[in-house]
Amino acid sequence: MALEIRPYLPEEAEAFYRVPSIVFGNYRQPVQIPEGGMGILPEWSLCAFEDGELATTYAAYPFTIRLNGAPARAAGVTYVGTLPWHRRKGHLRAITAADFTRRYEQQLEPIALLTASIAGIYARYGYAVVSSRQRYRIDPRWINFAPSLPPAAGRMREATTDELPLLKTIYREFAGPRNLYLHRATVVWEGQVLGLRPGFGGEDQGAALIAVYEERGEPAGYVCYTPKFHADFEDGAGPGQRVFVRDAAWLTPGAYRAIWEHFRTFDLAVRVQMFAAMDDPAFDVLLDPRELNATRGDWIHGRVIDLERALPLRPYAAEGRVTFQVRDEICPWNADRWALEASPDGAKIVRTNDTPQLSMDVSALALLLCGTISPSQAVRIGRAEASPDAPLDLWDAIWRTAYAPHCPDGF
Repeated sequence: MALEIRPYLPEEAEAFYRVPSIVFGNYRQPVQIPEGGMGILPEWSLCAFEDGELATTYAAYPFTIRLNGAPARAAGVTYVGTLPWHRRKGHLRAITAADFTRRYEQQLEPIALLTASIAGIYARYGYAVVSSRQRYRIDPRWINFAPSLPPAAGRMREATTDELPLLKTIYREFAGPRNLYLHRATVVWEGQVLGLRPGFGGEDQGAALIAVYEERGEPAGYVCYTPKFHADFEDGAGPGQRVFVRDAAWLTPGAYRAIWEHFRTFDLAVRVQMFAAMDDPAFDVLLDPRELNATRGDWIHGRVIDLERALPLRPYAAEGRVTFQVRDEICPWNADRWALEASPDGAKIVRTNDTPQLSMDVSALALLLCGTISPSQAVRIGRAEASPDAPLDLWDAIWRTAYAPHCPDGF
């Protein structure tokens, strides 16, 4: 077997898109090649060619996320798949190692993020589930608030797609201090959020309706949603309308309440469905939170490619110096002892010969970087090992994030 790892060429576009269409069960003839800026540039790809046949596809495109309130470059891994008759040969491991080496040597994005069809695949390559999400499915008749909460003081109005610049402004202010939110490209707004590009980002739910909330004449939130009738649906509520919330952002507590109140008047709806962050306020403000029928699932998987460049990207919540050791089979440049000098104003990471306070796999480091779990929790559940004198209180204070990691978008 002759194996070649390289990007696909422009004339190989049909072969490139054919692989994921077969893998994910939406194969058509002729093969659908995305248009209008929705595709993968050849330079973003890295493929395995077995005896000249394109066997495995892989791509990672550059974007920017918020990392505990600061911008950070990341690589969005996507279009990963191997034709069934070429599997179990190590093609994806070879591609992943080659891509990480390239990003390290060329000083490209030091963090990789993805959404996984099968989570266990990526755990083998040093990824961890850095962000979970909650799925709410609530009958709008149960949308009521704790009596001690003040009512929303503003008003909700319908908006149009012509007001996309306004939505972007609200989103930027909302996402700014948060954790793992994307710096959204227009294609994401038009596709995933507004549904103006059919089939973009999963099941086509149609174009979105938009409502903007204003307080004292100033915009303070928005929600994008799609009502759709289903004769039957997996939620078991029988025939009726479902309201799928595509995106929401709020700048005040009143705006958050107004978004929920907006759906109380949907008399024909049997369920309002949305995905939310793990620290979403719904459980704390709704009168009957069990009626959310909340379920939790994994969402964003993260991997630290170059810890020396990744760790200084985020702000830290306290000042101090900690030492740790990392194990990393695929990225040997990470496998060492390190000292992190952190503060809210910045951080410095250097190699050290000091005795490590914590030792961990690189996957656990991704959990700490994103604030998914605290260092002391990592020790308690076995994701990290602590020395007897490890100052876990200091570790927890340093690595704390203001918000739980969450990304409402898929990639």
